[in-house]
Amino acid sequence: MKTFLYGTTALVATGMMVGAAFAADPISMKINGFYDATLIINDDDAPGTGNSQVKQDVEIDINGSTVLDSGVTVGAQVEFKEQVGGSALGNEEAFAYVEGGMGRGEIGSTDSAAFKMGYTAPAPTNAHGVDTPIFWHISRFSARTTARIKMSGDANKVTYFTPRMTGFQLGMSYTPSNDGAGAAGTLGLAPGAGLGNPEPSTGSGWVNAFGVRSDAAGGVENILEFGGNYVGEFSNVGIKLSAGYAVGNQESFGLTPRGVGISNPISGDPEAWHFGANFTSMGWTLGGAYYGSQDLVVGAPGTIARQGRDEEAWNIGVTYAAGPWQAGVAYMNSEQESTPGARGKNELKLVDVGAQYKLGPGVAISSDFTFSKDQVPGGGTPIAPGKIEDKAVALTLMLDF
Repeated sequence: MKTFLYGTTALVATGMMVGAAFAADPISMKINGFYDATLIINDDDAPGTGNSQVKQDVEIDINGSTVLDSGVTVGAQVEFKEQVGGSALGNEEAFAYVEGGMGRGEIGSTDSAAFKMGYTAPAPTNAHGVDTPIFWHISRFSARTTARIKMSGDANKVTYFTPRMTGFQLGMSYTPSNDGAGAAGTLGLAPGAGLGNPEPSTGSGWVNAFGVRSDAAGGVENILEFGGNYVGEFSNVGIKLSAGYAVGNQESFGLTPRGVGISNPISGDPEAWHFGANFTSMGWTLGGAYYGSQDLVVGAPGTIARQGRDEEAWNIGVTYAAGPWQAGVAYMNSEQESTPGARGKNELKLVDVGAQYKLGPGVAISSDFTFSKDQVPGGGTPIAPGKIEDKAVALTLMLDF
């Protein structure tokens, strides 16, 4: 089955390029992106946390394309990202694409078709929300923060999207390997050394760094991610529906000093699924999503806490937009199986109530009140409480360029 899918994808990509021998104009690159900065006043239960912060998030996109004589569009995009609270830009995504009458193909480091095609709860403001928001303010996450599929993260992959026909579109991504970050005791690497960075939204707890990745870190390989959505209208109500599925194979858990592979302690291969919907009418948008997974890798490779854990997450939200104003409320509930032998589940709850005003082209301000609660089984310790609650008020400046 996989061999057939790989072959079909290659044939489609080749078909889109037939006759595209010359370009009318060379590729010209342009720069765009965004800058968001927020002042937060918050109350977090975790010891040692302050009651105010200033955070910023910056993304710079360099992209360009050209139209060949055959009408096929060929382009590339590179994204540079400064993590929240950081002070330096780093590569986030880099990929090329080919698009024509037979669809669109992508190759490189970017999100999968299942992720890109998914719909979730609408965000009350552009910089906040409950599904992979730009800013979150609680000091700990013990469960995922998205109801979309991110099994492969931004690992290098190939993706194909069909043309949209009568409102329907399908997509498929293949990722050879999506290894996690290094951990103490794993191939001699320090935590996070060179192979990835913490990312709460991934379920596995890690997202890949840009570039070459090891194949012996106990990650997931041969990942297939399928997505589909529908965009249409019925009785003046805009309708967007999405569904996705992902499956992969567990890799070796590492190498012995002699270079022999160590079998993965997870008995099954990871699977994940998603359903989402958005409905829009007269400025109102109501939407939400559901996500589930089983045997998804959780925790840093090389630790005894690493095992397959089932997950479940859902969110819902409603927004209203009129002229330069936008306001709304959104809620997310996320649960994850805890460590072996522990009773109960890790639970994360997120609430965002916010309003946004557009000052001009590419310039907006917003105000959000967020409530977050993270809970793990057991009473915890004074340093690591079993339950943490965070209440925050955020004033944000958002610039798009």
